[in-house]
Amino acid sequence: MPHTVKSAWIDLALSGFVFAGAAILLIGAQSLPAPRFEPLGSAALPRILAGLMIFFAVIVGGSALIRLRPSRTVGQTNSEPPDELYPQRAVAIFVALVAFVSALDILEAPFVPTATAFVAFAGFALSGWRPKVALICGLVGLILAFAIDYVLATFLYITLR
Repeated sequence: MPHTVKSAWIDLALSGFVFAGAAILLIGAQSLPAPRFEPLGSAALPRILAGLMIFFAVIVGGSALIRLRPSRTVGQTNSEPPDELYPQRAVAIFVALVAFVSALDILEAPFVPTATAFVAFAGFALSGWRPKVALICGLVGLILAFAIDYVLATFLYITLR
């Protein structure tokens, strides 16, 4: 099985698991009590998280389905890196995730710069260590961190440092 087809099936399986996790969150959120004093209620965060999970699962699953379509171009080369690079990337992402959570919890680092650095590093590692991608992911991470901080502070009354 070619590398592209294999990774597309893996992405489809991942997308299915994410859909299942989102369904579990939505089912669990139905049993939470209705809001009394706060504007959104206790079920808002699980529903928002489930919606984001479904959104990203659709993106990953859709791109996998596009890769599974038969190609009409003859002689197309596969420019993806070999399989032996993926374990190193996975370990790097795991170490970065542990460092991110530790920085927020133990060191009480500010959320926006810490989240920006994590997203930039994750994009850098997943792209095969390309600096241009790290810069783009850093900008996306900065926007995303500000958006998360704003939503949490404005709608859920959660203040991150």
